[in-house]
Amino acid sequence: MYTPYARLSKYLSLAAMILITLVAIYNKNITVFYIIYLFWWDEFVKTVFYRLRYHFKKNLFQNPVQVLNGIKARLFFLFIYIVFIIVIFGLVINWKDHDLIIMNLEVLFFKNTFFNITLLTFLLREIAIYQIGSDQITFNTSLSKGVITLHISIVLGILLWFLVSKKFILFTDHAVIFSIIPFLLLKIFFEVMEIKENTSESSSHF
Repeated sequence: MYTPYARLSKYLSLAAMILITLVAIYNKNITVFYIIYLFWWDEFVKTVFYRLRYHFKKNLFQNPVQVLNGIKARLFFLFIYIVFIIVIFGLVINWKDHDLIIMNLEVLFFKNTFFNITLLTFLLREIAIYQIGSDQITFNTSLSKGVITLHISIVLGILLWFLVSKKFILFTDHAVIFSIIPFLLLKIFFEVMEIKENTSESSSHF
């Protein structure tokens, strides 16, 4: 459950991600790989800090043993996801477009400024939440909002690629840019839902 300061950190991070992503879209410096890879990093950073809390603030968890097993399981699935994301979205889907491949590689090797700044905001958010502290934490071992977002984004990404490749929709030079919007809306929806759920849980304890 989030404290007011932790909740504020969540909202500020989300707002920063939205703003930076919109700027990246405006500058045409973004791809589908960029946004899905960004979501993966968000979930990975959260999971790493869950592990740090388990080690240093174990008293925040109701069932520490279950939490540790959940963290291990989540890291395992994130490892599978990252291989799939890099191979499919980073290379295969854009194989015929040299420029997109270059952009994807720049993101992968942290040479995209917009991506790096957004990633930094994720890290600062988790550091702030860790330092500020929180009420007792409920760790969802299987279907956190971040994992759900990642699941749907992968399916949506493949679907969009299929529609474009089969020419079921109008494909223009800006199609890749505008295809980012559904992913961004998806992220906003689940992030706000997660924050509100944790706020409700926290309020119910007073």
